Amino acid sequence: MSIFNRVIASIGVGSATVDTKVKSAYIQQGEMLEGVVEIKGGNTDQLIDSINLKLMTMYGHEGGDRLSPAVVEVHQLNEPFTISKGEKKHIPFSFQVPLYTPITMIHPETQKNVPPVWIETGVDIKNAIDPKDRDYVSVDPTTVHENIVDAIKVIGFKFHQMESQNTPVWIKTNRPFVQQYEFKPTYGKYNRKLDELEVYILQGDHETTIYFEIDTRSKGSLAALKEKFNLDEHRGNVTLDNQEILLKRSRVSDVFEEIIDEVL
Repeated sequence: MSIFNRVIASIGVGSATVDTKVKSAYIQQGEMLEGVVEIKGGNTDQLIDSINLKLMTMYGHEGGDRLSPAVVEVHQLNEPFTISKGEKKHIPFSFQVPLYTPITMIHPETQKNVPPVWIETGVDIKNAIDPKDRDYVSVDPTTVHENIVDAIKVIGFKFHQMESQNTPVWIKTNRPFVQQYEFKPTYGKYNRKLDELEVYILQGDHETTIYFEIDTRSKGSLAALKEKFNLDEHRGNVTLDNQEILLKRSRVSDVFEEIIDEVL
C-alpha cells in the first residue's frame, strides 16, 4: 500500500462502506432478527477489526422534553478480516430481540415510529474513520403483552397512550427505561372513580411482573391537597405466570379488579 493510499484511507476518503439489510423491518419482541451486512472495499485494502450491530432506542424523562439514547442489545458479527480494494462481502446475521425491546407505534402526524427503534451498524477499521449505517424497525408486542392490555380493557378501561421513559425508582429493574401504558376508565364501576391506571409490563421467559399506579379521583375540600402531594396515587406490582396469562386472560382481569377494588 502506498503512503498516499494509506493517508487517504486514514481520513476516510475512499474507505470501505457498509449497508445493513434486515430480512423484515417488522419484528416481535423475543423473535429472531435476521439480515445481511454488505461491506464494500474502498480504494485500498483495509483491516476490519469488528462489525457490531446495536439495537437502539430513545426514551424520555418525566417532567421534561429531553430524550436519551439507549442500547437495547449488542451483537458482534465477526472476527477481524481484511477487505480488499473494491471487494464486496455479504455477512449474514441472526440474533434474538430481547423481550424488553420497546414496542413501537405510528405517530399520527409524523407517521414515524414512537419510540424509534433501529439497528446501528458500526464497522471498526484500524486507523480510519469508521463507517456506520442505521436501519429502523417496527416492534410488535408479544401475545403476553397483548393479553394483559386486553384484560384491562375488559374491565372498563380505554387505552390512552404509551411512552418510553426513564425507569421510576419504585420499579425494580436495571434497565434505564421502561414503557408506560396509560388507561382511562370509560365505563363500568370504575368510571368517575379513577382518573387513570398506569401499567408497566416487565416480561420474563416464564413469568411477567406488572407494575401499576392507580390514580383515584379526589373529592371534597382536600382534593387539591391530595393531588399536590400525590396522596391519590397507589402503587404496587403483581407477578403472573406467562402460561396463565396466555391461557386464562380472564384471570388477569380478575386480578386487576381485586387490586383496584381494594384501593377504592
